[in-house]
Amino acid sequence: MPPTNLYRSLFLFSSFAFFGCSKPAEPAKELPPSTTVSEAQPKAADPAVDAASAPAHVHDPSNPPIDCPLRKAGIDPTKMKPFEQIEQYIQFLEREDRAVWQKPDEVVAALALQPGETVVDLGAGSGYFAFRMASKLDSGKVIAGDVEAEMIRHVHHNAMLKGIQNVEVTLIDKDKPQVPSQTDRLFVCDVLHHVANLGDWLKHVSNQVKPGCKFDVIEFKEGEIPDGPPENMRIKRDALEKAMAEAGFEVKKDLSELLPYQYFLEFEKK
Repeated sequence: MPPTNLYRSLFLFSSFAFFGCSKPAEPAKELPPSTTVSEAQPKAADPAVDAASAPAHVHDPSNPPIDCPLRKAGIDPTKMKPFEQIEQYIQFLEREDRAVWQKPDEVVAALALQPGETVVDLGAGSGYFAFRMASKLDSGKVIAGDVEAEMIRHVHHNAMLKGIQNVEVTLIDKDKPQVPSQTDRLFVCDVLHHVANLGDWLKHVSNQVKPGCKFDVIEFKEGEIPDGPPENMRIKRDALEKAMAEAGFEVKKDLSELLPYQYFLEFEKK
């Protein structure tokens, strides 16, 4: 399937998920025919057993506790769909050929991230950029935000499994995303063309961040390109710059030469 058609078909795929933060209950095991119920009951503990020999199920204070961000956001994990139903979309985001033109490592290098920065990746998806940015921050952190609870769970589990402690996740509202006031940098890649009311969305974000906060935007160019959303969904560069200016951001860098199919602009809050 051509890349553009694949993008269009997967763009319509909006529900994707894992099960909740806790493991699903295993089905009850059937007792062998010769086993009675009394035999199946656990035996009482022998008080003579040395308590020290029993495993200690106590939280190790040297490690952070496992905290499910979905439960904190009031999401019922049992209502979410299994991983198999979103695996295709995750594979699409992480596919090898995307890196050829998206150039994620070059993009992150161009950001010139500074120690101690708090970076908010809005529309982080699978964490494609979030994890790369986090790897360049000796101090500071990346907050991966997305409107899809399933993507948040995917990033959260990846961070836990890989021991990445400077990636946090947050579930955001698609029309009014919450952004910490201490944010030093906002990052969006291929996200803004999905926003229903771009002007209001940008102003809402702008009102939450401090002057000097950087805002890096990557969006698809106009014209014939082999990848990206349909032409009628793309945001013209001059229209984006106007909307950003009205929201209180001014262009500071044009990094568009880095990417073949997208423009790449860095703004700053006045």
